[in-house]
Amino acid sequence: MTRSAPRSRARSGAQSALLSILVVALLVPVGALFAQTWRAEGDRADATQRELDGVAYLRTLQQVAFAVADAQSAAVAGQPARRDALAVAVQQADATDARLGATLRTTERWTGIRSRLETLRSAPTGDNPLETLADYREVGDLVLALYAKVRDESGLVHDPDGDAFHLQNSAAGELPVAVISAGRLADVALLAAAASAPATPGRPKLQLTPDQQTQLLSQLVAERVTLVDASTRLIDDLRSAVDSTESRTLGSNLLSRLDRYQRTADIIAVGFAQPRTSSSSGDPSMITVLRGQLQAAAGELSSTIFNEVERLLNTRADAIDRERMLAGGAVLLAVLLAIGFFLALFLGGRPRAARPTGPFPERDPATPPPDDATAWPTVTPIASAPQDNQSQWERSGAAR
Repeated sequence: MTRSAPRSRARSGAQSALLSILVVALLVPVGALFAQTWRAEGDRADATQRELDGVAYLRTLQQVAFAVADAQSAAVAGQPARRDALAVAVQQADATDARLGATLRTTERWTGIRSRLETLRSAPTGDNPLETLADYREVGDLVLALYAKVRDESGLVHDPDGDAFHLQNSAAGELPVAVISAGRLADVALLAAAASAPATPGRPKLQLTPDQQTQLLSQLVAERVTLVDASTRLIDDLRSAVDSTESRTLGSNLLSRLDRYQRTADIIAVGFAQPRTSSSSGDPSMITVLRGQLQAAAGELSSTIFNEVERLLNTRADAIDRERMLAGGAVLLAVLLAIGFFLALFLGGRPRAARPTGPFPERDPATPPPDDATAWPTVTPIASAPQDNQSQWERSGAAR
């Protein structure tokens, strides 16, 4: 019996070591899975935040595009530009670029656009409308290039969700092209009408060479095609976004604003297809009104689309935060279970010291007891039995 105790303790120690190894072996893949999930969700969170930064930059850039279109129309018509609107748009873009330009790497491009706008604002207007239109065309192309830069650097152009991708593509890819093309189309139509209209008192006739007239007509056709193509792709993107989204409010929010934009774009595309002097579409005041209506409709539509994109991105960010919290809670629970197992194993399951069960060695009466009282246990003597040979029957006196 004394030999089996070491074997039992050895077997119990081996089982404890084996269980400890198994617990650690389970914690290792759990920790690796947590690290991978935390890193992947962190990358998604960073990408989502960059897209939100891109949307914020594009909102500011939209105001710059509208202000450039207004300044272009005023300069081509020989009228003083609304410098306040352009100055406010540039100031807001400066603040946004100072905050997000390093992240989106747009500072160099925006600095070039701002310097170009300052040059155009200080240039005289009305001297050569064709050169003025060409100068503002260059600025418009730079603004469109900055749109593409922001979309690419922020990751909006690579968004994995179908609804968010089509929405940003419509608001930041097609709509700015349509607005700038509509402004150019209106200005070209205005110049063509002025070149073919007779001179009036106080307003000399615009003199154009045959080559300039041909170039103007070519630009008129090209801008009309660009406007129609951009509007068609815009409608297709919005339809794809509505078909692929799970939002119940996306379609209703976009429908009315899209209808207003589409009606105005169709009027401009059809009315300015050829230069006219007698119809209402060729009237300078009507051209200005239609261009303003298109720009207002495009602004409302763009704001609505960007609001939907922000809502989708914020929903995604909240889902990522929940996933990271669940992963952290799971690994914390696993660690607590492991700690509880080790505490129960090494504290609650520690074997107690076995008491001796064999015969005790005799102690010499002359030897003083040791300090440890457990070394020589005290044994109560048992009363010795009677030493005579009489039986209990004889001792009871019954035999007598």
